[in-house]
Amino acid sequence: MIVRREGEGLVLVRQADHALLSGWLAADWGAPPWQAPEPRTPTVLGARLHDLSWTPFDEELPCRPDGQPFAFFEVDRSVSTAFYVRGLDAVESIDPYAGLLGSLHYSGFYTSHWGWRHWAKPASPEEVLERFVARELERQARLRRQLGLGPEDERRLACNYRWLQLWDRISLDICRFGFSGFAEDYPAVPVGYAPDSETVRLRIELREEGVCRLDPYPLLQNPRSARIPCVRVPAGADLQGAWLTSGAETIDVRFEPGAAATS
Repeated sequence: MIVRREGEGLVLVRQADHALLSGWLAADWGAPPWQAPEPRTPTVLGARLHDLSWTPFDEELPCRPDGQPFAFFEVDRSVSTAFYVRGLDAVESIDPYAGLLGSLHYSGFYTSHWGWRHWAKPASPEEVLERFVARELERQARLRRQLGLGPEDERRLACNYRWLQLWDRISLDICRFGFSGFAEDYPAVPVGYAPDSETVRLRIELREEGVCRLDPYPLLQNPRSARIPCVRVPAGADLQGAWLTSGAETIDVRFEPGAAATS
């Protein structure tokens, strides 16, 4: 669950719904200097389903002692790694490449893939994480063999993995921070698959009226509008009732080039 305080109330976003935006970003990715994802369909699917694992947990609406739902980063990894495995099994059954990307994403929280260091590493018992990482590394080796990945495929996979971290962060940051001025330069990633591809640090700026500026702008549609399903819980409202009956609320976002591109 992504939990954001809005005034005296709460905005709640299911992890699976936030991941939908990651998939939409992947599907629209490729404006110069960026290259479009390859293989396209399984990469987009991997982005879209990368947080499918959270669905059973989110739907139970577990709450802290103060009655507020647990944010995703507050859940002990001895709990989350158990449902990560079940969710990755499900994604793999839909598409093995998407399952491979999802496995790399989750194991990347605790071990570096291609030098990428994840932004958050919550503490958990070491043996729990070691077992999880070992299991996922075995899954990744098996899926690589099943897919017959060669050196060029591995280079694409490394790039898709890094882009997935961007798609995930863009969507997470929109849900977590809203449109109140958040800005950040993400870690440098290659813009394409060639060994000599330029690397850039994508900059995000979240502005008023639902504007998300990205530089260098990566989306084929300019501007590009999207909606993320959410649950808004007014102050004093019944949390469970709001959760069960909500269906029309969204976070609306319009993606635009950054100031440098428009000046």
